[in-house]
Amino acid sequence: MRKLAPWLASLALITAAGIFSEYSWIKVRPCIPEIGRKELEPTLGQGVLLGIMGGLRTVVADLTWIRSYVLWERKDRPGCEALMRTACALDPHSRYFWENTGYAIGYDLAHWEVRKRGGYAKVPKETQDRLFRTYARRGLDVIDEGLKYSKNKVSLLLLAAQLSDMKLGDKHLASAYYRQAAELPNSPWYAARLHARMEWEAGNKPAAYTWYRQYWLGRMKDVDDGSPDDLMELREMENQLRLPMLSRIPRQSWEK
Repeated sequence: MRKLAPWLASLALITAAGIFSEYSWIKVRPCIPEIGRKELEPTLGQGVLLGIMGGLRTVVADLTWIRSYVLWERKDRPGCEALMRTACALDPHSRYFWENTGYAIGYDLAHWEVRKRGGYAKVPKETQDRLFRTYARRGLDVIDEGLKYSKNKVSLLLLAAQLSDMKLGDKHLASAYYRQAAELPNSPWYAARLHARMEWEAGNKPAAYTWYRQYWLGRMKDVDDGSPDDLMELREMENQLRLPMLSRIPRQSWEK
C-alpha cells in the first residue's frame, strides 16, 4: 500500500488541478472576446483551431507569438504582422503582445518596406516619410485596441505617445497620451513632465503650467525628495509667464 501512496497522491493532485483549471476557465471565459473561425483559419489552420476550441487558447497564443518572431527575424512583413495580431486576439489581456505588436508595426515594418522598394538611397524622402506615418498610425491602432483589454495601460500609453511624437510629429496627440499615462497610479516620473512640456511647446503655456502645477502639488510635492527637477521646470515656467510672486508656488524649505 505504501508503494501505491505516491501514485495515488499524484493522481489526486492531477485531478484537483484539472478541476481547478476547468473552474478557472469558466470564470475567465466570459471576459475574453469571441474570435470567429474565418479570422483565424487562414493564418493558423484547422489543427490550431481545434486547440483553441479545446481551451488551450493562451498556449496557442504563446506558440503563435514565437512563430511571429521567426518571421520578424526574416523581415516577413505580412506574415509577422498577421501572426502578432492573431496572438493579441487569442490572448487580449496580454499587455506584452499588444505593446510589442504596436512597436513592431509602428517602428520596424516601414523600414522593411523601404528596403523592399530598393533601400533608402533609391526611395524618395517623401515616400519614406509617408510610409513611416502610415505604419505609425497602424501601430497606434493596435495600441488603442490593446488599451481596451490590458490592465496595465501605462506602457502602452507611453509607446503611443512616443510613436505620435517621433513618427507622426503630432505633439498634441503625444501630449494627450502622456497625460493619460501620467494620471494613472503607476505612472513613471517623466510622463507628467513630457505632457506639460509638449503642451507648452504647442503654445498652450498657461494651461500647461496650471496642469503641471496641480499635478506637482497633488502627487510630487510630498514624495521623499520633493521632485526638485519638476519644481525647477515649474519655476522656469513661472519666470517665462512673468507670474507675480503671490501667484507662484510657495517657496519650499529645501529650495536654494
